[in-house]
Amino acid sequence: MKLTSQLVLSSTLGLLFTSCSVSNQASDRVADKGAIKFGDGVDSIKVEVSTKVGGTRSIILKDNADAVARFENKPDSTLSSSTTEELIGLADSLFVEKNREIILSQEDAEGRTGYPIFTVSLYKDGQGETIRYDMGTQDGNITHCTTCDIHYSPEFRHFTSQVFEILGR
Repeated sequence: MKLTSQLVLSSTLGLLFTSCSVSNQASDRVADKGAIKFGDGVDSIKVEVSTKVGGTRSIILKDNADAVARFENKPDSTLSSSTTEELIGLADSLFVEKNREIILSQEDAEGRTGYPIFTVSLYKDGQGETIRYDMGTQDGNITHCTTCDIHYSPEFRHFTSQVFEILGR
């Protein structure tokens, strides 16, 4: 009987220590949010997907804040901290620091698609700089677009697939 109560007490204490540790880790992540920053003075990035049928949807990434997904005729949706960190990390390396390739190769095309336009706007000090990417149809890692056939890098494709997955909900 004494052994059973010691076992229950040990298990209870173990669970308490584990839950305290998880709670501390969660509050550390919140405290670490101050570390989420873009380089080169950029304070926010807007990633927008425009389609002929589905209208315009966007994700707003801001320093030190969870990302916000915006849909037409729906309320804004806040993304999780882990998703925000991943998107900010990818966006920073692709569009701000430019230490990862976006376009590996491109060739003239014959104008075949009317697929979504993927627009990335970088903001610093209230000023925006916008870059548009034609998404087109996919075949063999080549994006067949209206003006050119583009081989986008795996990092860019990963970023766009994350954004399309979030905005497709």
